[in-house]
Amino acid sequence: MSIETPSSIISALEHCLKPIARLCIHFGIDHRNLSEMLKAAFVSVAKDEFKVNGKSQTDSRIALLTGVHRKDVRRLLGRAPEKTSGRQQGLIANLIAQWLGTPELLDQDGEPKPIPRNPHPDYKISFISLAETLTNDIHPRALMDECVNRGIIKLTEDGMVHLIVESLIPADDLDEKAHFFGQNIHDHISAAEHNLNGGDPPFLDRFVWHEGLTESDVKVIATAARKAAMNALKQVNNQAIQHKQQHYNEANRPEFRIHFGTFFYSSRSHVDEISIDNAKDESGV
Repeated sequence: MSIETPSSIISALEHCLKPIARLCIHFGIDHRNLSEMLKAAFVSVAKDEFKVNGKSQTDSRIALLTGVHRKDVRRLLGRAPEKTSGRQQGLIANLIAQWLGTPELLDQDGEPKPIPRNPHPDYKISFISLAETLTNDIHPRALMDECVNRGIIKLTEDGMVHLIVESLIPADDLDEKAHFFGQNIHDHISAAEHNLNGGDPPFLDRFVWHEGLTESDVKVIATAARKAAMNALKQVNNQAIQHKQQHYNEANRPEFRIHFGTFFYSSRSHVDEISIDNAKDESGV
């Protein structure tokens, strides 16, 4: 029995693909390159997530589910996975989160305090001890050098390490931005896809949406949104750090992860598609 795809889903997907197309064109990725990526994604998801009674997927069934030719299915399944730098980038992000989520490492204004490079009797936490709580695979010195190279921390002559909040993600670090772009968009779409498919309980996915604003209005609201977002992110980060600290000495590492984010975006309304006179303000909070 064929599945009739709702037109609303098709329209939503077409709308979501426009910024993807814009990004592709900007970086010289044509539709053939994107088509190959889509084939690989279809094959991977069909293989791992649409099994029947837990049995291994056959090339024929994957081809049936995805519409990808069997020869392409075989080729894509036999391709070696591409290496990424996500492990290192995730470790640096965890280091920053740990620093910002530990009350002893923040001043009365909530700003990160400098910490000694090496263990010191006058300080409970050093950079070395902080790094050692996160991984046993990478030497703290290597992590420190990478953070210095990225402008995330700086060392002073008194042996102190300073976290540079305004430079956590350097504007010219394309690899860093691309990594978190992939993580953020993947998880946001995954949450929305879960909700669209009737997943229970649904994931948090709320928004505020308004039209009929001036450019100066948007600037004021954007400033307020950044402040509110940072407060919410700090609260959730602090709670996550507190829970993680309870598991540091456990033999079995907990298997669940979370991803909480917020965003702000503005653009001119499409007057050819929406009548501003009849526009209705909506809040999805």
